[in-house]
Amino acid sequence: MILRFAIIILILLAIDLYGWYGLKKLLQHGPFSSRRRQILRAYWFMDVGFIIFSIIWVIIIRTSSWPDYVMYRNYFYITGAFVLIFLPKLVFLIFNSIDDGKRLIFALIRYLSALSDKTPRVRLNTYPVILTTGFVLSLFMFVWVLYGVGYGRFHFQVKEVTVELESLPESFEGMRIIHITDTHFGSFARKRPVERALKKIRSIPHDMLLFTGDMVNNEAVEAERFIESFQKIQPPHGMYSVLGNHDMGDYRRWYTIEEKEANLEQLEEIQHAMGFTLLRNQHEFIVRKNDSLMIAGVDNWGLPPFAQYGDLDEALGEANDFPHIILLSHDPSHWREQVIPQTRIMLTLSGHTHGMQSGINTPWFQWSPVALKYDEWSGLYNESEQFLYVNRGLGYLGFPGRLGMRPEITVITLRSS
Repeated sequence: MILRFAIIILILLAIDLYGWYGLKKLLQHGPFSSRRRQILRAYWFMDVGFIIFSIIWVIIIRTSSWPDYVMYRNYFYITGAFVLIFLPKLVFLIFNSIDDGKRLIFALIRYLSALSDKTPRVRLNTYPVILTTGFVLSLFMFVWVLYGVGYGRFHFQVKEVTVELESLPESFEGMRIIHITDTHFGSFARKRPVERALKKIRSIPHDMLLFTGDMVNNEAVEAERFIESFQKIQPPHGMYSVLGNHDMGDYRRWYTIEEKEANLEQLEEIQHAMGFTLLRNQHEFIVRKNDSLMIAGVDNWGLPPFAQYGDLDEALGEANDFPHIILLSHDPSHWREQVIPQTRIMLTLSGHTHGMQSGINTPWFQWSPVALKYDEWSGLYNESEQFLYVNRGLGYLGFPGRLGMRPEITVITLRSS
């Protein structure tokens, strides 16, 4: 652990020193040279400020009488400060590397030119175009992170999605489902942002509310203050939920197994009080006229290192051949690993990825670093007429912000194809 920490510190120090070297090159010329001394001082002042803030904040947390879940949440501010300072520096480092590569190539050309009197010498343009571009982009990144922390994490998006299903019963044509996930209520210091999101949900005409896990970070008590707000929703066909990896309590140190089990029981009671039917490897039927739709749900099932509590066979039971099934499964990797190979479930709803709370999300192009780990990480997917929808989540975890990946409330309209 100490060795790993030392390696991380050395890497960050190397990034800092290399960035400082790039800044000195930039400030020899160009539009920022008149502010050379102030910029160089600010560069190191941010590092010193981050270190002092982190030490003081950790001392405050460790000496406070806050509950564990509040202490856990307050560590996120250190993560936020770290991203705010080092992400812009990393952007500038990339452009600094490109500039050094260009200089190396030109130096090599000049050296080869000097070997022959007939070959004209190549002169390097002294205006730092690449470094200036990197500096401007790093300033933009700094402002973008500030926006994501101050506003982006509360900028809820209502996303309308139509899913055309071959096996949809006629009575469920046009059914509107609201899908939310990953609320991580313990991350919110104030109730007001969550109340705004739930008020939006109440204002949207819908038939059913489906929740796909991670209601809390670690402890059931995080969700208690939102019981009354959920009780006001009351869609005509009810509210259904499943448990995510954080709901299981695996990321907190418990003194006894009984304490962990009691926490899980408390969360079940809270969700029941909210109005949810919690599906723990179970299913329920929704009936409209002469047609039925199955809502099945599994406990969290993920690829290692995530636990596999979910049991799809148990959830479907003897009705595993029923043609009209919507499955709630927190982790989208479950869809490709078990749902597609073993079932004909028409629609699976998941969350878990958060869209990594950062990325590019436009109508024409979507990308997030989490795509390197998950093939299905945000939006609607279809394979052999089996659909998966991955919601980016309503809350946040670890980093107290969202950069280009707004918190999401999905409105899914079911249509027959």
